[in-house]
Order: sequence, then C-alpha cells, then structure tokens
Amino acid sequence: MAGSKKVRLYVIAVAIAAAIALACAWYVGPSKVEPWAVVSFTIVAFLLGLSPTTFRVAVSGTTSFVVHISAGLLFGAFWGGVVAAVSTAATHIQQHRDWDKVLFNASQRLLSVTLAVLLYQTAFGASIPPSYLQSTPVPIAIVQRELFLFFVLAAVYFTINKALVGLASALSSGRPFREVWHLNFRGVVGYDFGASLLSLLVAWIYQQANRAGIGPIGLVVGVIPIVMVRHVYQMYRELQSSGEELLELMVKAIEARDPYTSGHSLRVKELSRAIALELNLPAKDLEEVETAALLHDVGKIHEEFAPLLRKESKLTPDETLLMQSHAVKSAELVGIITKFRGGIQRAVRHHHERWDGEGYPDGVKGADIPLASRVIIVSDTIDAMTTDRPYRKRLSLDIVIAELQKCRGTQFDPQIVDVAVNSVAVRRLIVGAAPDAEGEAAPMRSRRVGAVAAAFLRAGRA
Repeated sequence: MAGSKKVRLYVIAVAIAAAIALACAWYVGPSKVEPWAVVSFTIVAFLLGLSPTTFRVAVSGTTSFVVHISAGLLFGAFWGGVVAAVSTAATHIQQHRDWDKVLFNASQRLLSVTLAVLLYQTAFGASIPPSYLQSTPVPIAIVQRELFLFFVLAAVYFTINKALVGLASALSSGRPFREVWHLNFRGVVGYDFGASLLSLLVAWIYQQANRAGIGPIGLVVGVIPIVMVRHVYQMYRELQSSGEELLELMVKAIEARDPYTSGHSLRVKELSRAIALELNLPAKDLEEVETAALLHDVGKIHEEFAPLLRKESKLTPDETLLMQSHAVKSAELVGIITKFRGGIQRAVRHHHERWDGEGYPDGVKGADIPLASRVIIVSDTIDAMTTDRPYRKRLSLDIVIAELQKCRGTQFDPQIVDVAVNSVAVRRLIVGAAPDAEGEAAPMRSRRVGAVAAAFLRAGRA
C-alpha cells in the first residue's frame, strides 16, 4: 500500500471509523472481564495470525477471526474489538509490515468485530455471552433465536471485513473492486461461515473451562479445531494452486512449438476472466470460463497441426479443414479429466462457433452456443489481433474495438462485444498487449485487418 496517497487517505478514514466504533462500544458499556482473559485471547489470536492464507489478488487471510468473534461473543463489542485490534497489530508488526498496513488491518478487524457485536447486542438484544453457552438448561426457542442472530453477526462481520479489504486491494492494485471481490471472496463464503461456527465451540469450551477454574487451558483446547480446519483449508488451496500451475505448464509446453502463439492461452484466459467478471457470473461459471479459456487449444498438441502452426503463408482449403478439427480434438483431450466433462468440455468444443451459425465444428448459432464459448471467441480474437504475426504487426486499441464492433451480431454475441469494448479491465489488457503500431494510418490498417482477422479465425490459427 505504501506510496499511494489515495490508499493512505483510505487507511486513515478506516482508522477514524474504527476509533468511533470503539468509542460507541465503550459508551454502550464494556462487559466486566478478567484481564488475563483478554490477554489470553489476544495471544492466541496473535499466534493464529502468523500463518496467513494468500488469495488470488494481493489479499491474505487468517483463522484468527475465529478468536476475535469468540472474544466478541464472550466479552462484548469493546473488548472483542480490543482483542482483534491488538492481536492483528502485533502480528503485522512481528512480520515487519509497513505502518499503513499495520494500521489498516488492525482498524478493519476492530471495525468488523465491534460493529457486528454492537448490532448483535443492542439492535437485537442478544445477551453477552449468549445464553446457550451457559451450563444451565435453556429453552430451545431461545437457542434457535440466538443461533440465528449469531449467523447475522457472522454475516455482518464478513461483509464489513471483506468490503474493507477488497476496496484496499482494489485501490492498491489498480484492479476493479468487483474483480477483486470475485477472485478472492466468492469462493470462500462457505468456508468462512463454516469456520465461524468454531467461534461458538471456542466460546463454549472456554465458558465450561472457566467455570471449572481452568479458563486458559480451555482456550487452548478450543483452538485445536481451528488449527485443524486451517490446515485442511491450506492443503486444499495448495492442491488447487498446484493443479492450476500444472495446467498452465502443459499449455506453455504445447505453445512452445509456435513462437507466434507463445502465451496465447494464458492471455485468452486473462481476457475471458475480465469479461466474465463484467458479466457478473457466479463463481462456478467464472471458474469454468477461465479453465476452458486456458485449455481451448490443447488439441493442437497433435503432431498434424505443427506444420500448419508454423506456416507463414495462407492455408490451403484442406489445411484449413484440418486446422479446424483442433476444436474437437481439444474437447476430446479435455474430456479425459472427469472434472472437466460437461460445461468446460462443451465450451472448448464450441469456442469457434459464430453467432450467425457460420462457425465450426457444429454450426451452432446464437444463444445455443455455450456462454463460455461466446466469451472465449471474443478473447481469442482480441489476442489474435494484438499479437505480432508473420504478415502484420499487432494492432492498436482503436482498431481492435472497431473490428469487434464490425463483427457484432455476426461473428460475436452482441452482449459480449458491448461488455468487452466498455470494460476498463479489458481495455487495460488490450493496451498492455497492443501499443499503437507505427507506419500506417489507422483507417488504412483497419480496412486491411478486417479480412485478415476473419480469415485467421476461420482457419483456427488463433
């Protein structure tokens, strides 16, 4: 975050809001707690915070939030906020983070816990600690009500926390907030709510141990499930990352045989992801688009395509038909992996279908073409036009947009074109790949490129 005036102003604003929230919690009235209890929870949260899990866009998270929520449930908004702020600040100081990161993360955790518990305690009149954590019998109706309120508390906490962190990441990385939110948070909502239930377990174990006069020991016992869940989740993330890296390595190996398409599939994946985010697709559909975009040309690994990929002159009709078969062969290879059968396999097979039905391999048209395929063909075209080829240099943003709009409603889904040409993220990717070409005037280049790009895609060499 360091070095950005906008980000620093944002950090200061969050810190001021956190201070106001803490003052409100004090005004409502802090619960009476033993100093050792606050210190114990702070130390445990600090230790859990030392091993963060990294997400996909400059964001990391820890399981320390479980202890923060437990502290809020047991001790109220004020002391819960104190535990969250002090433990988070200590963790970041120990990791030698910049002052603005220390201040921001301590403030956003304090603000998330304090506001969530204040709402839980004052707006809904829930008891601190909740009655179902007590050892005496409690009517089932009260337990059900307070459990429902706990999930409201968790939802408020996660919404505030992720909104604050997501906006900070968006400001510091230059990515749109929606993109950061989709990439980092949509896939972990279930994990967060599942892990939040551990807050109840930790609070209950602590309550029982405290009644028996061994509160700190009970806290340590309660932390064991947190560590186990965190370890399992980290293993899942590492396995998922390893799978993604292996796929990218395989694709790079395939593309290494053609210097003009090196990195093509990764760029198409990035473009497709940007378009899919603008379409606000669900997390599962977004993942399908990304995976299909990465694998859309894997069929070209077959030796029969090697001479065609390296051929600098125009393909003959027979060669064109052979090259077009790569869509089917790619789908066949993708279908070998059980997880990719279905949506991903269909998206790969149909990524050269045209909106007007003149594409291949099946001549599917309009909305019958899988949405992922409609996204990929636009991304595929963009990358084809913004990559140096033997017969021309890469093209500028204006020409790329003009070509997309020219083929809107014939080759491409009109909605996808509109989203692509109006997306800041897509434009940024195009500009990064395609600086203005030198030499020819733009109008002349545009007239010449229309036929070249269409022929290139018909041949399937994109």
